[in-house]
Amino acid sequence: MLGFLIVLLCIGAYLRCKQNGCCHAHTPKNSYRDALDIVRARYARGEISSEEFNERKKALE
Repeated sequence: MLGFLIVLLCIGAYLRCKQNGCCHAHTPKNSYRDALDIVRARYARGEISSEEFNERKKALE
């Protein structure tokens, strides 16, 4: 009985993960966009200077 419950929980967790998209790996293009978005956000918040922003942006390209 306990084994059956564990199997059901695992299947439910897998389906939920699949539905939310957390089981899929990012493509390199998406990783680039994510990194660039992070750099832009840090620049917008004033955490990095314009020089550092340009260096990091150039490094990502």
